[in-house]
Amino acid sequence: MDKALIIARYNEDLSWLKEFKDFKIIVYNKGDKLSDNLFYEVINLENKGRESHTWLHHIVKNYNNLNEINIFLQGKIDDLNCMAYKNPNDYLMEINRYGFKASRYGLLGPFHWDWNVNIDKDIRYKNQWENGEISRSNIGFRNFAKKLFPNIPLFVATSYSGCFAVKKEIIQQHNIFFYQELLDILSQNKNPIEGHYMERLWCYIFTKNKPFIESIFDVIQTKIERSRFSKIINNKNIF
Repeated sequence: MDKALIIARYNEDLSWLKEFKDFKIIVYNKGDKLSDNLFYEVINLENKGRESHTWLHHIVKNYNNLNEINIFLQGKIDDLNCMAYKNPNDYLMEINRYGFKASRYGLLGPFHWDWNVNIDKDIRYKNQWENGEISRSNIGFRNFAKKLFPNIPLFVATSYSGCFAVKKEIIQQHNIFFYQELLDILSQNKNPIEGHYMERLWCYIFTKNKPFIESIFDVIQTKIERSRFSKIINNKNIF
């Protein structure tokens, strides 16, 4: 099977990749220099645009030479819980269903199209937002999405953390200029707000909402798991 792992790295430890040498592995490095003579290909990039910039760069540069199956992953995946499979082979299961596979789907609804996708209220990004490290948008998330897809519905299946697998023919449903325009946007800032937009839109870009029903069940499953985890933590605190 013609399959590739495309890894977006900053300074993460990539030793976990040793288990997956049966894949073609390309590491896009935006952090400290990696050693030479590694078992994977290393391409150094300027630290811009979050992981979406990396994915777009790979697609544009390899548009006519993509692997049959392309698995896009962060440099560290064992801390993403349901947002990424710990074994990349799991992305190969059921990929023929949509030509796209994520570990867990989510759902965008009326309250998720916030101008800044609520990261200005997210404790994880509080300091970056207040310090201006995350760029601002002149049009906001919903208008950004509608500029790409004028008929995009209000309820949209999404995926998490920019980790997913997609087949070559699905990527090539859009021409190279579509991806180049997005790459130009993502190249303008180290941490652009559009990077957060893209994380939420990859699933729609490649599937046109085909996993919508599945995303509803996945959202229910995620809520149940989080509720159980919260109860476990609370019980531990009691004792």
